[in-house]
Amino acid sequence: MARGETPVNPPGFLATQDLKERGWTPALIRRFLGEHDRTRPNGLRMGRRRLPPVKLYEEARVLEVERDDTFLAAQARAADARERAEQTRASRALARQELLERAAAEYVPVIHPEPLRKGSVRKAREPYQGALDARLEALRREIPKLTAREETTLAGLLRTQLDRALHVAYPWYPSPDAPAASAGPGAARASDWREWDWD
Repeated sequence: MARGETPVNPPGFLATQDLKERGWTPALIRRFLGEHDRTRPNGLRMGRRRLPPVKLYEEARVLEVERDDTFLAAQARAADARERAEQTRASRALARQELLERAAAEYVPVIHPEPLRKGSVRKAREPYQGALDARLEALRREIPKLTAREETTLAGLLRTQLDRALHVAYPWYPSPDAPAASAGPGAARASDWREWDWD
């Protein structure tokens, strides 16, 4: 095989990935096919290390098993279990997202407007950054098993709360709820922001 060429399955054989695409699970493969029939080199690498060979199964043997009623019943049960697991994961993810949103919504910063030049976004936000960081740290302790990704999401939600409050206090402060782009007459242009004081 030439260097850089992706290995292909020999005719009449299916790789483990092919079986997964046909609805097989690792448990079904072990139960109904058992030991693989041969292998081929793996074209994927992890760093400098080549991954283990790809297991191959005779297609004729796979097709024979797929016609068996016992296999079809087991495959249907596996599909049902997979669907239930996915629904459970989705439900848990939604519940966690709602938890983060409720926690962030309780953060309502009180803004004390100062005479700032239009566009002084950083100066407007600066006095409240410490309180935002303190609130995030408190929620880290309050919310059980907060993952790094959830922490990033929570920080973004808190920042949105602060930006909303600053927009109310300073109408020129960018609203986090404004559409990403507006083509209407008189709308702010990207070039307008260059004239603002960001420091």
